[in-house]
Amino acid sequence: MRPLTWRTLALGALGGALASLLSLPLAWMLGALFMVLAVSLLGVPTAVDTRLHRLAIATLGVFIGQRVDAGELAQLAAWYPSVIAMLLYMLLLLVGGGALFLRGGVAPLNALFCAFPGSMNTALVLAERAGGDVRWIAISHSMRLAVVVLSAALMAALLVDEVSMADDAGLLTLDLLWWLLAPASWWLGRRLRLPLAEFLGPLLVSALLTSLGVPLALPGVCLLATFLILGSSIGSRFSATSWRRVVKVGRVGLLFALFAVVLAAGVALLVAFLTDLSFVAVLLALLPGGVGEMAVIAVAVDVDPVYVVSHHVLRLLLLIALTPWMLRWVRARYARPGPES
Repeated sequence: MRPLTWRTLALGALGGALASLLSLPLAWMLGALFMVLAVSLLGVPTAVDTRLHRLAIATLGVFIGQRVDAGELAQLAAWYPSVIAMLLYMLLLLVGGGALFLRGGVAPLNALFCAFPGSMNTALVLAERAGGDVRWIAISHSMRLAVVVLSAALMAALLVDEVSMADDAGLLTLDLLWWLLAPASWWLGRRLRLPLAEFLGPLLVSALLTSLGVPLALPGVCLLATFLILGSSIGSRFSATSWRRVVKVGRVGLLFALFAVVLAAGVALLVAFLTDLSFVAVLLALLPGGVGEMAVIAVAVDVDPVYVVSHHVLRLLLLIALTPWMLRWVRARYARPGPES
């Protein structure tokens, strides 16, 4: 790799370490992103090797696929009221959020991915392949993630008497197979001519292994490196970008995050009123704060993490499946060039 890549990753590691000390969500990705972003805006050259970036995307596919369990998803039939509510919520966020970003001067294609209800990493990967500008999408999703995770933790803590954090030392399990799985399943995806092979190939292979009960855990150091590379790579794309534009898009991202929280609370209240489902459980299942973050909060407040994770995984799969259709609609609806971002 080029020396510039190593220097950029070193800057990202510094940002990730600082964010980790502050216990921020997705610390090694967001910390790296904002550190490299800030340095890039100051005019310092930054870049991450494209091959390394794509390998990180493949590893991300493995990580997400590890959370897709066919047995757990089958239980969604018993939770159909909140599943229906989740689908309605997803639609309202996409439409309302898209309109909000359009009014904020964001180009239609970018507005679609900025309004994605959750899964920052997936939105960035899909947007990059669709020709979107990941700078603005990263900023908006960073604002959404920070606000949603903080709001979820505060509301859950206020509404539940006892909070206890689970031990996650198992994430540090080392297994050679995981180091080989990402590039091998990426190669398989290319052989099968899958769209977005470096992402969907590893995701499908990992999901299949998980559903078959293969007892593997993604090494913590591998996951850390993946988030570090992705965050640093996104941050390095802000070279020659003005602070003024970053603040403008960030402000719209903050409004979208508040809209997402208020809407989720309202829908969760309605579901809890009409059914015997817990308000906190439905709220955590709806809030677009990321699968891992919402699962950790669920465990902390004694909510069934399977219930929460299954809703988020279903939403993620639906978003991936519907993205080609949504892209065709946006391109047909907004054929003329849009605003600068």
